[in-house]
Amino acid sequence: MNLTPRPAQLREHVANYIADAESIFTETLAKARKSTAFGEIYHVSLSTDTVLRGLSGPTLKPKVAGARSIALRLPLLVSVGQQSVATVDLRRVVELIFWTIYFSDHPVEWRSFNAESGSGFSRDTRKPISYSAHRELAYYLDYAKELMNSEESGLGNCAVDGVRQACHELNAVVHAGQMAKAAARKPPHEDISEPDLRKFGDLQRRVFANCSVVFAAYNRRRFDQLGAGARAHFDWLVGLAIRKKVRQGPFGIRKI
Repeated sequence: MNLTPRPAQLREHVANYIADAESIFTETLAKARKSTAFGEIYHVSLSTDTVLRGLSGPTLKPKVAGARSIALRLPLLVSVGQQSVATVDLRRVVELIFWTIYFSDHPVEWRSFNAESGSGFSRDTRKPISYSAHRELAYYLDYAKELMNSEESGLGNCAVDGVRQACHELNAVVHAGQMAKAAARKPPHEDISEPDLRKFGDLQRRVFANCSVVFAAYNRRRFDQLGAGARAHFDWLVGLAIRKKVRQGPFGIRKI
């Protein structure tokens, strides 16, 4: 006996599923539309996209297009009650930004990364190129940390520490431990109450602000050439204290 649904039954199931999803999205989108915290989340994503676009350059590897795409997708995910998925994407932004910092300085390792991007982590230290091209995120954070030792204002160094601290929170959501401990099945969407949105927005801003500071310090020439609009978005994103320290100078890694 065939116990799987027949095509007609499957189409009916799909239609019911989509109808249920539409009712959920209608409710969550209505809440997002009225939410001050959601407006802040959108603003953070917009500013981050503008800053990354301004800091982009033709020699970067990988390009920042991937990080920008995620930044713009986050408000959409949050607006339909998918904060946990958005948190996974936040961690992916960190990986992309710190890969760009590392691989732009290491073209040989970048070629290895491209050639073996699906091979997972490399454990063989006798193959230093492959080993360096396929490491966990902490490796690339450590690289940026050492690199930022030559950043004269100290802002880059502090920003790496800020990213590392945020990653502890991101990892707690990304890893499946919380799901394993759940006693009951959870609904397919999360609550988007104002406190929940403020909590996500705080994490989002810390991740994006610190990544932007590190990336600006790394790519100082592009940062110095930012237009008024992109600079205004950067200033708002990083906050008054960091903005003042950047203005005081020096800021960025001095590269010949």
